[in-house]
Amino acid sequence: MQVVTGAEMQSIEKEAFAKLGLTPLLVMENAGSRIVEVLKREYGSLSNKRIHILAGTGNNGGDGLVAARQLMTLGARIKVYLVGNQQKLSKENSTNLQILRKLGADFFTVEAGQMGKLKFSLGLADLIIDAIFGTGFSGHLDAELESLVSVVNEIRCPLVSIDCPTGVNATTGEVRTQAFHAELTINLGFLKMGCVLYPGKAHAGRNIVVDLGFPLTYEGTRSLLGDKDLSWLPRREPWSHKGSFGHTLVVAGSKTYAGAAALSAQAVLRGGGGMVTLAVPAGISDRFRPDELILAPVDETDQGTIGVPSLQELLELLEGKDALAIGPGLTRLPEVIQVVQELLRKWHGPCVIDADALVALDEGFLKSVPKEKRSRWIVTPHPGEMARLVSKGAKAVDASRLEIAETFAKAWNLVVVLKGAPTIISSTQHTYINSSGNPGMATAGSGDVLTGLIAALLSQGLEPLRAGALGVYVHGKAGDRAALRGQRGLKASDSLQVVQEIIS
Repeated sequence: MQVVTGAEMQSIEKEAFAKLGLTPLLVMENAGSRIVEVLKREYGSLSNKRIHILAGTGNNGGDGLVAARQLMTLGARIKVYLVGNQQKLSKENSTNLQILRKLGADFFTVEAGQMGKLKFSLGLADLIIDAIFGTGFSGHLDAELESLVSVVNEIRCPLVSIDCPTGVNATTGEVRTQAFHAELTINLGFLKMGCVLYPGKAHAGRNIVVDLGFPLTYEGTRSLLGDKDLSWLPRREPWSHKGSFGHTLVVAGSKTYAGAAALSAQAVLRGGGGMVTLAVPAGISDRFRPDELILAPVDETDQGTIGVPSLQELLELLEGKDALAIGPGLTRLPEVIQVVQELLRKWHGPCVIDADALVALDEGFLKSVPKEKRSRWIVTPHPGEMARLVSKGAKAVDASRLEIAETFAKAWNLVVVLKGAPTIISSTQHTYINSSGNPGMATAGSGDVLTGLIAALLSQGLEPLRAGALGVYVHGKAGDRAALRGQRGLKASDSLQVVQEIIS
């Protein structure tokens, strides 16, 4: 599903107006109709329901006024609250306001000194419609609007926002002060970026996208991942054998972090990979019970890690492999980083670079690797690891995660999986925003499982961007299913156990 910024949506509409000869008034009429259709579907019969509409001065407010008129014909008990300077109404808003006045609609003008009266009046509603700003908001709410938001959020009444909740930046999802907490957001034309990026997503509630009654042309580069993308899973022919689905080398683990290696390698198999060779320091090899993994103990350092003594063995293990996953649990010792860099220089196939291996990706090393080779790399940092890669603070990364992921991917010609809420998957050509997952997955080992799932998809032939995106979505969806028993206490291995159900 395509996702657009507020500015992009406005540009798309202008282009449609020019190309198709549409008028804003007609589009507003269509928008109002779609809003009412959603309300009927979601809330049943609207006859005699008290529906209160908060209408701003722009075209989002006009959409709300059209919906108010059409709701009146269905027998709903309408009350319209006029928000903002009424001397600055858009032409289309003013036209629909005049029609409503002639129909005898009930109006209330929102003013700073009347918040007590406003709270009482809104408290009588069965449903509140937020049509104040939509895609047109950025920056701060003024004091009057802050008071309005506080009043509405205190009322126990379903709230439906049009395009984007008031107080949420439709492009970034930023909420500087306050914002409405919508139960549902009706996105007109396309899903808005502010409704899928936090904290805006937390205010948008459930997103529904509706058309505007005419085709919209947009060659977008950002999409929201969903179940339809499971169609990317490679076909498994009846005559397939284990070699058909790739052989992955996982280089992971140390004396302290044997579990990271086990989770990553098992995830490759659960993700559909045909074979897995797990290279670990010899000192921890006895911690792995006999199972489907091909265990390859390699020489270790005095600290119980891979190092220079194991380099030749690791290079030999690379031969004949279809994908490489490197990093979980390796530690960040200088000797480990030296080995990681040498392996990445020698390896020409697709790979997932995670956790401690990300420390190897300093600017000098990245510049030393040919651009074409980097195009097969997937890096999977969390915000703290991304912060080191881009020399920013972790909070700054989280505040601009979309922009930072896209910029880094384009700068180094690789795929970035910036983990978090939501996870962003970006290449030089396209960006995917994940829609699956839950807070219960914020636990040790979760990233190790993701590394293995992505490597599994690489080994089965998916190109890096799709492998990264689908791995993230499947991982989150498995976590959602595992969390049906509760998010607290969810372990990384719990989601690993249900991956098979998602990709079957």
